[in-house]
Amino acid sequence: MARKREILRHRELLILNAPAEEDGEDMLYLLAAHSDTASEAEYHVFLETALSLLTPKQRTVIIATVIQGVPEHVLAEQLGITQQAVHRLKSRALKRLRACLIAEHAPS
Repeated sequence: MARKREILRHRELLILNAPAEEDGEDMLYLLAAHSDTASEAEYHVFLETALSLLTPKQRTVIIATVIQGVPEHVLAEQLGITQQAVHRLKSRALKRLRACLIAEHAPS
C-alpha cells in the first residue's frame, strides 16, 4: 500500500511540474501556495483520534509499517520480536481501526 502511494505521489509530482502559465511557474508551486490547511488539520486530528484507540505496540506497528512504510521484518528486528508477531499486531490494529470507521459512519 505504501509503495502504491509512493508511485502515485511520484506521478502526481511529474504531472504537476509542468508549467502552469506563460511565466513558467510550476503548477506544483501554485498548488502548494493554496493548500487547504484546515482540511490538513482535520485529517491530523482524525488520525490522532484513530491511533489513540490502539495499544501502544499496535500504534507503533501501524505508524511504522503503514505510515512510514517500514517493512514488517525490519520493524520486527528493531522491536526484538518476530515478523509474525508484527503481522498479527498490524492485522489486529487494522481490524480495530476498520471497526471504528464503520461504527462512525453507520446510520444512526
